[in-house]
Amino acid sequence: EDMLVWHERLGIATAVGATLCAILHARRNETGYRACLALTIGTLIPAGHIGGNMTHGEGFLIEPFTASANAENEEFVSMATDDPDPDAVDTPILASYEEHLAPLLKARCSACHGKRKQKGELRLDSPDWISIGGEGGEVLTPGDPDDSEMIIRLSLPLDDEDHMPPENKRQPTAAELDLVRAWIAAGASFTAPFPLAEGAELPAIPLVEEEEKLGPAPADAIAALRNKLVHVQVVAADTNELWVDFSAVCDQIGDREVLSLLAPLEDHIADLTLSRTRISDKAMVLVGDMLRLRRLDLRQTDITDVGLAELNGHETLEELNLSQTKLNANALETLLSLNQLQKVWLWDSGLEVDSDTLPQAAVGVVIDNAEITAIGTAIPAPAVVPAVASLDPINTACPVTGKPVDPNYSVVFEGQVIAFCCPNCPKTFWNEPDAFRVKLP
Repeated sequence: EDMLVWHERLGIATAVGATLCAILHARRNETGYRACLALTIGTLIPAGHIGGNMTHGEGFLIEPFTASANAENEEFVSMATDDPDPDAVDTPILASYEEHLAPLLKARCSACHGKRKQKGELRLDSPDWISIGGEGGEVLTPGDPDDSEMIIRLSLPLDDEDHMPPENKRQPTAAELDLVRAWIAAGASFTAPFPLAEGAELPAIPLVEEEEKLGPAPADAIAALRNKLVHVQVVAADTNELWVDFSAVCDQIGDREVLSLLAPLEDHIADLTLSRTRISDKAMVLVGDMLRLRRLDLRQTDITDVGLAELNGHETLEELNLSQTKLNANALETLLSLNQLQKVWLWDSGLEVDSDTLPQAAVGVVIDNAEITAIGTAIPAPAVVPAVASLDPINTACPVTGKPVDPNYSVVFEGQVIAFCCPNCPKTFWNEPDAFRVKLP
């Protein structure tokens, strides 16, 4: 890296020097021209030498002079080894599951087949889970790599929908594939070391990959939501994470709509409002797979503890509203597994817990006494919101700024659709609705 930096700097200096030489020569300034030319040559020589080292390898200048000496040495070595010791045996390279396979599976597979998420009901984060396999059965056939589902999936063409890992994820190297194959061929032991194939090398132990930068959400998926009058926008100007709110059309939204509309966006959704929709536990399978989800509103839905269990161990969820749902004591296990949970609303949910029961939530919780305790303050419990009479906004001017509204930025408040001028105003309104209510018609 240092060599590349110096090559770049000297190259720039050479270009600048050559330009100055041309200018001085055109002005017939012989003294300045000669001095500048000398300096330019002084940068050109090391720049060229470093460039040669980078492309041909260090020592390329003297390689012709040393080639003959090396040839003589090689001939001598060859003569010395033509008659090897018949008792000598090559020592195979040994690897183990704990030291080599486990880090590889964690780095390449845990995002989809770990504790948090199990696509195809398959976990690859421990020997016990690997042995169980997934919904298609066992993934290993000890002693026979070619008959092992794991190798079959890894070896499929990249554009095959069954290829693993998915095409948009980092693929294992040839050395990593050889390691997995050798492990299975040796019996897939989780304790005993195993030899690599002849000529194979141990791959570098991979680190768990940093989260890839999130690209833009699919435009057609965004358009499909907006065609259904679902509110969708980025949560901030510098991110592609999304806020999706079904409030305006809640009575038209069930499991089928949620699954079809949100499946293409599951990696982008950070804030999701499903309150008063007709979803059931079935939709929670997809919601539980939203790895960037930080805020989830499930008020007045038919979610039960079975559906809530899809959130078990969620690593990013910070706010969860479960008011007026149909939970029982089994839901507490899920809430206790949400280590990032900061606020939870449980009024009229069937659960009777407090902040001592949920120590990881540094806030109070909604309990069945018609009050919500949040960070030490009490606010009235939410009233049942009537169905929306019309999807047309009741206002033409933004209640926050007074500017003309954009219907794309609309929310439902007390059974009426209120439009705003920009994506920031709805949250300002929700923080203090009484201050802006007077500005509505």
